[in-house]
Amino acid sequence: MGKYFGTDGIRGTYGDNLDAALAYKVGLAIVAYFGKGEVVVGRDTRVSGPEIEASLVKGLKTGGADVLKVGILPTPAIARTAIKYGAMCGVVISASHNPPEYNGIKIFDGSGVKLSEEQEGSIEYYIENPTEQRSVGSEREIPDAQEQYVDYLVETVDCDLTGAKVWLDCGYGAASTVAREAFERLGATVAIENYKLRGEKINCGCGALHPDYVLHSMVGTDYKLGFAYDGDADRLSFVFDGRIMDGDSVLYNLGRELELKDNVVVGTVLSNTALERRLEKDGRRLVRTPVGDKYICDLMFKKGYNLGGEQSGHYIVYPQATTGDGIMSSMFLTKTLCKKGKIGEFTELNLLPQKAIAEFADQSIMYDKEMIALIDEYTSRLSGIGRLIVRMSGTEPKIRVMCECEDARKIDETLTVFKKFVNSRR
Repeated sequence: MGKYFGTDGIRGTYGDNLDAALAYKVGLAIVAYFGKGEVVVGRDTRVSGPEIEASLVKGLKTGGADVLKVGILPTPAIARTAIKYGAMCGVVISASHNPPEYNGIKIFDGSGVKLSEEQEGSIEYYIENPTEQRSVGSEREIPDAQEQYVDYLVETVDCDLTGAKVWLDCGYGAASTVAREAFERLGATVAIENYKLRGEKINCGCGALHPDYVLHSMVGTDYKLGFAYDGDADRLSFVFDGRIMDGDSVLYNLGRELELKDNVVVGTVLSNTALERRLEKDGRRLVRTPVGDKYICDLMFKKGYNLGGEQSGHYIVYPQATTGDGIMSSMFLTKTLCKKGKIGEFTELNLLPQKAIAEFADQSIMYDKEMIALIDEYTSRLSGIGRLIVRMSGTEPKIRVMCECEDARKIDETLTVFKKFVNSRR
């Protein structure tokens, strides 16, 4: 991670480590790196969004870029719009699944792909070393951007969902602008909640990080399919027939009817071993990347793989999507499960026990000799029966420790040791 960029763009608490002044510098830096041309800019519903957008746009225009504003729109829709309009890049103002006080800036290149760490490093250089500007760009709105993305979703999924009943929780975020219409255009019956554009409530006890909300909302109804999206709708949680389904099982079911390139599904180091074993049983295989959908996408694009995802709910069906797309994934999953108006079977994996903790810590803890020794010790202890993953969060100042093991008691023992050690360093 760099000074400004984490694993998913620039992110922070608004008014603290992310403010209008930084947004302006980012706008200048984007043009300094990409050159002059069109830039698509959109956002989620956060209260701080308009101010950050105004400053970012001012920086882009001062640098000489021509800005295409799409308003409130999901992150994957902004990536797709950049592709459609031949823009040099797309910029999303969103903190994704984080609480309302956070915000962020995500950048896609002209092919709708998140920037590499090298590209982010170059932009950080220009943030720190702004160049003199000699021209001013323009600004215009794309008033039907939402409708254009609904059209794209409908054309891409291309099926008859008549008879399907889906329950949608938009988490007061960007999915609110397109999700219901996209499903209804394919014939589905839709119940929707938390769809008002109230940024002060985004992700608060609802949405993809709180699938129990939609689960409880569906009690007493005849709806079997429930989908919850995070703030910028690049993440998805799924409720099926009264139960919250895990992300690895969702990824497996998304691929059930796909013809996979080289029989590969791309996951991350956190993907449960059960997914790996089930794919092997089917004559397929799991290829792992570091945590973060941009790493999954990078490998998919390089190798031509067409399905990838992670437990947290980012799923990518390529080339239809170039980044995690919660709405598209929920529509594809509905297409897989619903045949002639009837709900089919969802294959739930027999997961190995897996738990994770997240503790506040400075990233320097990863270079602590005692921490390194502790990781080595418990990696050895779990050899053959489980796995240990220790990493810094890319979106918060936290260290994340995941332990997977056939013996659940060893998981609790391991996480207790790491939690105690991390807290001793605070």
